[in-house]
Amino acid sequence: MASSEKYSLWLRPFGDIAFSIQQRINKLSNKYGTPSFEPHVTLLSGLRYGETELIQLTETLAGALSPFDLLLTKAGYRDKFYQSLFVHIKKSDKLINAYETALQLFGYEEDEEYIPHLSLMYGDISQEEKERILSVMGREFHIRFEVHSLLLVKTEGKPHEWEKIHLAEFKS
Repeated sequence: MASSEKYSLWLRPFGDIAFSIQQRINKLSNKYGTPSFEPHVTLLSGLRYGETELIQLTETLAGALSPFDLLLTKAGYRDKFYQSLFVHIKKSDKLINAYETALQLFGYEEDEEYIPHLSLMYGDISQEEKERILSVMGREFHIRFEVHSLLLVKTEGKPHEWEKIHLAEFKS
């Protein structure tokens, strides 16, 4: 049964790397009055199935995946609220396989190029201000972390209203 609510599948860093990225997100959020959020890489978004079915599909997808590394590369920005300032993720074979498997399992077609990224700031910030932030913060990251689970998140409303629904561990 379809649902009007929106859900997303996230890949997340853990431990010291997650803490460090969260500190950076919080610092930017406090300085610019933008929303704070948990560091994540969205695998799929806009999922609109019922929650029970989404949990089952998330478990099925996680069971088809093995842990893999994500590599943060260069910072970038777009003129989109939820992609205001971010760090690109290198497109590895395992990441693309996870994305394509998710598309197939959830019955979605790729409607635009998948641009894996980890957001650092949401908001309507001018290009000039983003350039200033990057000149201070730096553009190169080269941070690697392993992902070993999928988090299903209800992404309705503002970021502080988002709700973690289900965590599914990858097969070992």
